[in-house]
Amino acid sequence: MSRIDVILEQFLFTHNKNGWFVSFQSAIAGVTPKQAEWKKSESDNSIWELVNHLVFWNEYCLNQFKGIPNPKMEGNNDLTFFNKGDLGWEETVARLNDVMTDCYETIQSCEDDKLDEPFNPESKSSWITTLSSLTLHNAYHIGQIVTLRKIQGSWDKEQGVS
Repeated sequence: MSRIDVILEQFLFTHNKNGWFVSFQSAIAGVTPKQAEWKKSESDNSIWELVNHLVFWNEYCLNQFKGIPNPKMEGNNDLTFFNKGDLGWEETVARLNDVMTDCYETIQSCEDDKLDEPFNPESKSSWITTLSSLTLHNAYHIGQIVTLRKIQGSWDKEQGVS
């Protein structure tokens, strides 16, 4: 299995293929806008906020990978949890699905040497490290989504995690 194949498999497992943990698509299956907005406390993130955050970082990395300039990040990472485009819940989910599909297809068509290039000129991190970290980041937040669904009582253990 090549390095690209490993990264692609990580993207599949976090996007739409259940493995050791449920994928994003399984984690949000059947979530209503009301459930997506729900917070246990004001200091917590909602499912919707977590998905906004995943959209931001997956788009950011995809743009970097494609050589598309990203807008200057205003504020700090906390702002990435907010819906900047006033998208509805279904549109937010569709956007992340589209970005994750684009990531997969873009990596699938890249040359292996690209993985050794730096993430950006100021970074010492290579693309292989960055992409692997991105999939781990996705998995972490998908786990949070499942936990929130369990707390709110909206998780169906038939989705893959009891």
